[in-house]
Amino acid sequence: MKVQLINNPTLEFVDSAVGACWGKGGYGADTDKGKERIERVCNKFRHASMLRFASYIFQVELSTSALLEWTRHQHADYAVKSTRYCTKQNPDDITVELSKNDLVNTMLTRHIEEIIELIKANPSLANDDLKLLLPQGFIYEMQVQFNAQSLQNFLALRTAKSAHYHIRDLAYEVFKQLPESHKYLFEDSLYSEELV
Repeated sequence: MKVQLINNPTLEFVDSAVGACWGKGGYGADTDKGKERIERVCNKFRHASMLRFASYIFQVELSTSALLEWTRHQHADYAVKSTRYCTKQNPDDITVELSKNDLVNTMLTRHIEEIIELIKANPSLANDDLKLLLPQGFIYEMQVQFNAQSLQNFLALRTAKSAHYHIRDLAYEVFKQLPESHKYLFEDSLYSEELV
């Protein structure tokens, strides 16, 4: 599991959008006055649509299982590495995310080793057929883009105690990757034991 923020997000357009709605103009997203207004309008007053003016792009490595859960969030854009075109390119690079169960990990490791052997021994096998063998732990690479409002929703759902631990770990890693100056927008979206 890897998460890396790959763009340089700004809150300047959130600040100017809020200012346009209030007829006050921008205060500057890096000023105390600007941050306070963004927090008050977008989070406290729940006018979160203004957060759509900030965009975050992440490079992510995640299991099939986590990918299926992640892509259920409709308000994000995805570019996922194709198993149809890439499975046979570097069979030794095929990896899986392990579970917390040793028995499952033993079987998963054995299964992926068998797939790698199959690819090497049968170079004419089509990727369309091989990809059907890939387990839920198979690691995908993707690029994902969220606006700040949809990222708040993602973090609220995927850091919850009821979320699968793989997606929960990824969600917390996404939060860690955010610029420090933006984290105040998302802190209330994170699951907290104290809220239960």
